Amino acid sequence: MDLILAAIPFFFLLIFIELAYGVVRGKNTYRLNDSINSISMGSLSRLQGLVILGFSGTIYEIIVARYQLAQLPDQALWVWISCFLLYDFAYYWKHRLGHEVALFWGSHVAHHQSEDFNLSTALRQTSIDFYGFLFYLPFFFLGFPAEILFTVVSLNLIYQFWVHTEHVPKLGPFEWVFVSPSNHRVHHGRNKIYVDKNYGGVFILWDRIFGSFQEELAEEPVAFGLRKPLNSWNPVWANVHVYWRLILDFYAMPGALNKLKLLVKRPGWRADTQQSHCKLEGMPVDLTQKFDPEISRFSQVYTAIQFTLTVALSLAVLLSAGSLNYLLLSTVVTYLFFSFFVHGSFLEGREFALTLEIVRLVFLLPFLLLLDLGPVMTALLIGNSALALPLLLIAGSKRTQSLALN
Repeated sequence: MDLILAAIPFFFLLIFIELAYGVVRGKNTYRLNDSINSISMGSLSRLQGLVILGFSGTIYEIIVARYQLAQLPDQALWVWISCFLLYDFAYYWKHRLGHEVALFWGSHVAHHQSEDFNLSTALRQTSIDFYGFLFYLPFFFLGFPAEILFTVVSLNLIYQFWVHTEHVPKLGPFEWVFVSPSNHRVHHGRNKIYVDKNYGGVFILWDRIFGSFQEELAEEPVAFGLRKPLNSWNPVWANVHVYWRLILDFYAMPGALNKLKLLVKRPGWRADTQQSHCKLEGMPVDLTQKFDPEISRFSQVYTAIQFTLTVALSLAVLLSAGSLNYLLLSTVVTYLFFSFFVHGSFLEGREFALTLEIVRLVFLLPFLLLLDLGPVMTALLIGNSALALPLLLIAGSKRTQSLALN
């Protein structure tokens, strides 16, 4: 049972509550551009699951059918509890290997790119988790029913949502056993002392047992993000940038054994004399700077409105996916990927963003004819396009005149 979709409205409610609380207390932890980027990536992560069939379910069916495994009783409390505990243990190792193996880090890195730390950061998930199913296999062989396993997976992720906040202080004895906001802040830190620590999902005990625990230190405030910052609001590039550089390094790496080592060793490993294609390699880490390009107030407000409508459309597609044929669903998901890319281009102040936005709004109209979104949503999106297109054409005309004068 996948509980994540049902939890999405509560996630957004809690995000708004945290935002309001931070504003009232004078400690706002949100920035428009970073939050939009995080939620965009969370939306893309859910959307790609609609068109890319999951390996885990297929593998489960093969194992059960071929080996005729006896299923544990799905009503027994001990089965649920043991599955929850064992999965959290498996998650610890999945998460740890996601940091310590370069091939896996390319998938997990997306979650660590935010230079802010708030509940929207929790939604920042990869769209290319290709190795997670490996950690489900032991549960299938042990006979845990798929419904129990995937419900436990959902509960584990839901628990992790609330620990992405700066507003909750240390919680004393609670965090000796459980993951808390304090020790998860450490996990997202780019300070050298905090890097690759505190991998636990629900229980911090695994970190204490296996030597990966680090306490949050008052004398070392956490600086969030990557030691080699992404410096982009492009959600597509955010998902693939590590793999692009890994491909370049793999191609240039001398020797087959070294190529293999590049994939399975820690991120950043190089053979002797081998140079990385990452332009930030070797540069000092600045813990004070955040990627925050200046854009006009119009671009900020406009992007916020369009992003909100795109998220609403994404939720509508997620809810109605079962009634759409695969070709239409794949096309709509591709369009939504494009939409989030355009929003990111606006936030970066790209010159081509305006042209892409006009194309995006024009191509929205055919989808509205094919999708049964209801009269309210359809009217809202058509009205938005009718208002936005003239504004963008006027803005484009003014920009052309300004360039001609200069």
